Amino acid sequence: MAGLTQGEIARKLQGEDLDKWLELWRTEQGPAKRSSLELMAAAIPFPTNSNLRVLDICCGPGDAGRAVISRFPNASVDFVDRDLFFTALCSAVNQRDGVPGRTLVRDLVDPNWHRDFAKNYDVVVAANGLHWFDMKEAAQLFRDVYELLRPNGSFLFMEPAGPEIAFAEGFGAWKRAQPSQHKSADWTKFWSSVNDLLGYDYVKELGERDDSHIDDKLSVIGWIELLRAAGFGSIDILLRDPEKVIVAAIKS
Repeated sequence: MAGLTQGEIARKLQGEDLDKWLELWRTEQGPAKRSSLELMAAAIPFPTNSNLRVLDICCGPGDAGRAVISRFPNASVDFVDRDLFFTALCSAVNQRDGVPGRTLVRDLVDPNWHRDFAKNYDVVVAANGLHWFDMKEAAQLFRDVYELLRPNGSFLFMEPAGPEIAFAEGFGAWKRAQPSQHKSADWTKFWSSVNDLLGYDYVKELGERDDSHIDDKLSVIGWIELLRAAGFGSIDILLRDPEKVIVAAIKS
């Protein structure tokens, strides 16, 4: 069997232990991600009782958006991803937990991915999804996010980041000496479980990684330059560790 629809995948998930799936995902993502998501939510510059309109792009199973909900219980979150398994899992968890908002399957490379979105989000978040785009696509996506935010709205993201060329050798040597945040066995366990649930090689159907993808090649300054080019101001680096950066910005 191959090429299941989102509805068919959702039916496969019925009766599944959703918390088991979320735990498999958290393990695959590494132990540092939870505190990183908490930092992103904590840095959102609005009162915690605000009725925020939030957009989680490249949402995966929705952990970034739900991290925002955990701090802002009156928020409504729209979740968007092109991946059918993740959107089905995200929707199932949101329905179970009563998270208000929509979960939509959209390819963010499509210029019309936001065709029916109101341009008044207070917050847009992204976690480990933007590096799947190439530079041209990422630049356009940052412009899209800028347009979707209301004035003074916030954009926060967590992505892999490399060093500037001048510092690459020393940074690389230091990074190799640090404990790894990820284990290949955890990646294999998660995606093998997906394949087993769906009954076919879902990972293979997703296709190979494209060399044009940003991956971890973009430096922190490179991410900031994408923000500036899109029009963002009040940019801050919330965290930088051996593998990733967390950046926040305001729509001017």
